[in-house]
Amino acid sequence: MDGHSTTTASIADLLASAPVDTAKYETLYKHFHAHPELSNLEAQTAKTVAEKLSQLQAFDITTDIGGHGLVGVLENGPGNTILLRADIDALPIKEATGLPYASTVTMLDAEGIMRPVMHACGHDMHMACLIAAAERLVKLKQEWSGTLVVLFQPAEERGTGAKAMVDDGLYDKHKVPVPDFVLGQHVMAMRAGSVGSKAGTIMAGADSMKITLSGLGGHGSQPHRTVDPAVMAAHVVVRLQSIVSREINPSDISVITVGSLHAGQTENVIADSAEIGLDIRSVRPETREKLLVT
Repeated sequence: MDGHSTTTASIADLLASAPVDTAKYETLYKHFHAHPELSNLEAQTAKTVAEKLSQLQAFDITTDIGGHGLVGVLENGPGNTILLRADIDALPIKEATGLPYASTVTMLDAEGIMRPVMHACGHDMHMACLIAAAERLVKLKQEWSGTLVVLFQPAEERGTGAKAMVDDGLYDKHKVPVPDFVLGQHVMAMRAGSVGSKAGTIMAGADSMKITLSGLGGHGSQPHRTVDPAVMAAHVVVRLQSIVSREINPSDISVITVGSLHAGQTENVIADSAEIGLDIRSVRPETREKLLVT
């Protein structure tokens, strides 16, 4: 890790010299997939990760950082500090894959609403892969020098977990070494067994936003006596769709998605308010700033 190899063996030779039981990690992946937890509620997931890291008998493990975040540190002589990161939370989606290990989990979300939960963004795979990588690097300790940090981040889907860990004193209170390099990975729709990389940005940054529209509710038979927030919301949604298509350079990758739209509880009553939930994706900081300001 310090840039000076302690061996002349090829990467293929090194991997062959430290085999990992992939069947064990397939089982772990399926366990994570069948037992997903929503953002900021990943207590059992974090517990399982900590148990698996502890079994390697090599890492100094710190839990409950910024919520359910956890870190393992392996100091292995002089050299660079490399941080490998995986996310651990799942999404409020009902699984319909029909897989034998499909999730049937439901949880109360932050708003107190019971939601179905699914690992639909690959975090189950990310966790299993990072623990497997940690095992292999432990087996190869004689072949590298430096400090390895494995970090499991909560609440990635809410866009808050990384900041929460840093704000909770990741590098000072918890004394995690500041990394020279941070590496992450994400499952993609590519040929199995292949790895993709490119110079520059490869994944977009994400922001979320809620817009509350206040109106004046009333009976559905008398819309003229109300200010209908559902109609206002409909106009806002249409306007939002024109921001990327008409105000952002086509060469700047960006997306605004209306992920939720709520108004009222019954069909014959005009609500007092409506709420729109947005997912905003961008690659360039300048584009992000423009999207958020617009």
